[in-house]
Amino acid sequence: MEQESRQPPVLSPQNLVTLGNLACGVGAILLATSAILTEDPQRFYHGALWLVLATFLDAVDGKLARLTGTASPLGAQLDSLADAVTFGVAPAVLASAMVQYLGPEYGLKIHPRLLIIAPIIYSCCAVLRLARFNVDHESEDLRKDNAKFIGLPTPGAAALPIAFVLLFFGIEDMMLVTVPEETIGLIRTWVLRLIPVSLIGLALLMVSRVPYPHFFAWMTRSRQPVKTLAKFVVLAGLLFLEPEFALMLMALLFVLVPPLRSLPTLLRTKSSSAS
Repeated sequence: MEQESRQPPVLSPQNLVTLGNLACGVGAILLATSAILTEDPQRFYHGALWLVLATFLDAVDGKLARLTGTASPLGAQLDSLADAVTFGVAPAVLASAMVQYLGPEYGLKIHPRLLIIAPIIYSCCAVLRLARFNVDHESEDLRKDNAKFIGLPTPGAAALPIAFVLLFFGIEDMMLVTVPEETIGLIRTWVLRLIPVSLIGLALLMVSRVPYPHFFAWMTRSRQPVKTLAKFVVLAGLLFLEPEFALMLMALLFVLVPPLRSLPTLLRTKSSSAS
């Protein structure tokens, strides 16, 4: 009984934040559905915004657990289950539904089976990624933050389809640069074309062994306080000026830079093993 009383409460602050993360994921799926039923494509944009909020909540819950000393196996499992829905299912459903609904308007003829297979592969690999993470870190101290990951983390993978949706609608409202109407149409067409292919590529990166940094740990961990503050100032400035473009740029850099940096090492390993 004494050991049982020491367990953190189920309704601890970080668990409530995690449930908020899950609620945002379910809300995004519902908005994707209602966008088609009500013929209101703007709801795809609103669903992507809900997933941006979910990303923020996902970054907060772990730090909140460590600050309050209430990290527990229950919270860790709850976080993985919420991530499976919010970052493993919701982005794929939202982005694929947008392609299916708006593709004909832009004259796209994407293979209908690809629009079904791509989100399924993405979601399955996201769940596999989370399961592998739980197994690999089962014996670790829950009070410690992870500085890096093996394979693309699910929130990082979800950032790209979320950014695609936001850019699709936000490209016509850019303030720094006036984008011609023809260019807007071209960018939107390529966004719709790239979404199914990118979902498969993100799926492969999630189950890969490519090392990825923890984004928020990279932003906050530094021996130079001025450098850390400069990171936040630049990031906040970009988000304030052109949020959709800034999120797309950050998503692309986070997804693509680690595998590109690991490519020379992989090639050297293959050449040495072949010889």
